[in-house]
Amino acid sequence: MKRKALILSCVFMLATMSVCSASDGNQANGEKLFSDPNLSGSQNDNACIKCHPRKDEFKSLSKNKDLNKIINACITNPLAGKALENDSQEMKDLKSYILSQSK
Repeated sequence: MKRKALILSCVFMLATMSVCSASDGNQANGEKLFSDPNLSGSQNDNACIKCHPRKDEFKSLSKNKDLNKIINACITNPLAGKALENDSQEMKDLKSYILSQSK
C-alpha cells in the first residue's frame, strides 16, 4: 500500500513539474526576442536592447506587478509594434529573460 502511494505521489509530482515548466517562459528565447528588431511586428529597426543595453537597469523590475504593461508600452511606442497578449509565450519568454537580468 505504501509503495502504491509513493508511486502515485511521484507520478503526480512529475506531472505537476511538467505542467509548471510548460507554462514558464523560456529565458533563451526571451533573450532572442529582446534583440529582435521584428518583435511583434515592429515598424522600425529598433529592438529592446537598443534602449536597454545594460542589465543592471532591470533590478527594479523584479518586484513590479505591471511588467506586462511596461513591456507592451515599449513594444507599442518605441518599436511601433503590436502589444503582446499577457499569456502569450512571447510575453512569458520576455519576462523570463528580463527577470533573470534583474538579479
